[in-house]
Amino acid sequence: MRPWNFVAAAIVLSVSAGFAQTPTPESMQYLSEAESQIDAALESLEKEGRLEEALAQYEAVAAGLEGIKTDPEDLAHAERYRVLAYAYLRTGNVLRQLGRKEDALKAGEKELFCARSSSDDLTLARTYMNLGATLLSSGEADRGLDYIERSRPLFEAGEGFDFKQGLGWYWILKAELAMAGLTPAEPEDQLAALDTALEILLPIENWAGIARAYGLRARVQESQGRNAAASADRKLQAEYQALDQGNKND
Repeated sequence: MRPWNFVAAAIVLSVSAGFAQTPTPESMQYLSEAESQIDAALESLEKEGRLEEALAQYEAVAAGLEGIKTDPEDLAHAERYRVLAYAYLRTGNVLRQLGRKEDALKAGEKELFCARSSSDDLTLARTYMNLGATLLSSGEADRGLDYIERSRPLFEAGEGFDFKQGLGWYWILKAELAMAGLTPAEPEDQLAALDTALEILLPIENWAGIARAYGLRARVQESQGRNAAASADRKLQAEYQALDQGNKND
C-alpha cells in the first residue's frame, strides 16, 4: 500500500486529467486504498490501544481526501464523501476515547456533512449512531438520543450483512442506554432489546455483538438476583468471545 501523500497526489492528477464524466478504475482504486488504510489503522492501532497513532493515520487520510476536488456529477464524488465520512467516524471515536470531547464533536459534524453528501444510507445510519454517542458523551443527551433514533429506520430499510449488523448494535445500544439510566426502561424491556439484538446478530454470526449482548443480559439478570440465568448468559458470552477471537486469529 503506497503512502497516503502519493495516493492523494495520484487522485488529484486523475481529476485534473478529466474523469469528471466517468471516473477511471485507477481513480476509484485510490479511494479504495484510502479506505483500506483506515481499516488497517483500526485493526493494528486503534483496537490495540495505540490511539494517538491511529488518530494520526485517520487525520492523514481525511486531509488527503479533503484536498481533492471532484465534479458532483462524478461517481467518485459520492464515493470520496463516503470514505471521508468513515475517516471522520474513526477520528471522532478515537478523540472520544482520548477525552477530547470538543474535538470529537467537530469531527462528528464533518462526518455528518460527508455522510449526507455521500448519498449512502448505510454511511448515514452509522454516522447518526456515532454522532449520537459523541453527543451523549458530551452531555447533550436529547440531541444524542435523537440522532441514535434516526439510525434505526435506515438500518431497517437496508438489506445485507452491514445493515443487519448496524440494527443489531442499535438494540444493544438501546439496552446500554437504559442500563445507564439515560433512557427509561424496565429490566424486562432491557432484556427484550438484547433478545432482539440476538435475533438479528445470531444468523449473521456477528460474534462480537452476540458476546456483548449476552454479557449485558448477564448484568441485567444479576441486578434482579437471577444468578442462575446470569451464569448461563456469562457462559454463552465466553463461548462467543472465543469465536470472535478465533476469527481475529485466522
